[in-house]
Amino acid sequence: MALLAADLKEGTKTVHSEAERSKFVKFFFKGEISPATYGRFLISLYHVYNALEKALDQHKDNANIQLIYFPKELGRKEALEQDLEFFNGPEWRDMLSPISPAQKGYVDAIERCAATKPDLLIAHAYVRYLGDLSGGQILSKKLQKHNDLPEGKGVAFYNFDQIEDKDGFKEQYRKRINQVEVDEETHKAMVEESCQAFIRNIDVFQEFDHELPLTKEEQEAAEVAEAANKKAGLFSSLAPSNLINSIASAVGLKSNA
Repeated sequence: MALLAADLKEGTKTVHSEAERSKFVKFFFKGEISPATYGRFLISLYHVYNALEKALDQHKDNANIQLIYFPKELGRKEALEQDLEFFNGPEWRDMLSPISPAQKGYVDAIERCAATKPDLLIAHAYVRYLGDLSGGQILSKKLQKHNDLPEGKGVAFYNFDQIEDKDGFKEQYRKRINQVEVDEETHKAMVEESCQAFIRNIDVFQEFDHELPLTKEEQEAAEVAEAANKKAGLFSSLAPSNLINSIASAVGLKSNA
């Protein structure tokens, strides 16, 4: 059986690229996500990490979970609370409810793994934490650059103060994943679950699309749709009954058509 870390990377390659091409991520990289929108996005992350870290804590005695269990180094919940207060104010907890469909879907997926097959939590940890230690560091710089944030404020989520060598830690983490012992069926299920985790992320991103400006492609599509609607309206007005009614109205008569 192939090494799990390699299979997780290869198996998620397509859906990972799809997540990176999402509208939200594109606008994030361009610095076009407003602080207000980002503050609401943090609510989604809080729901996800609250569920994931609760599940990992619950199963920390599981032999496989122990291999990738680094609450001190990786735990994001407290950091998120700092950022949530920075962007949303001291009453940010009032924003946690109601939970959105994408948030609920992501949380439900994590809780399902915890309740039925805890080893699958490794797939969610792999997607989230290695992503935060990799692309998340680039997003942090974009966030600071485009929003002129005060030093150290608003980016606690991306700061892993307990990890001196991020690349070295990621390598260690992958080696730990490769030490996970599961049967072939569970191995495949973990790869599939990691793909589902990326899809859940995309679902979360898409919930914010309506808050973002139209892309060039969306603007062109909207113009095409508007032109088609106008054309359809013109043909409708030229339908026999409509045409007779229009003529009758013009001469002051009522049509029986």
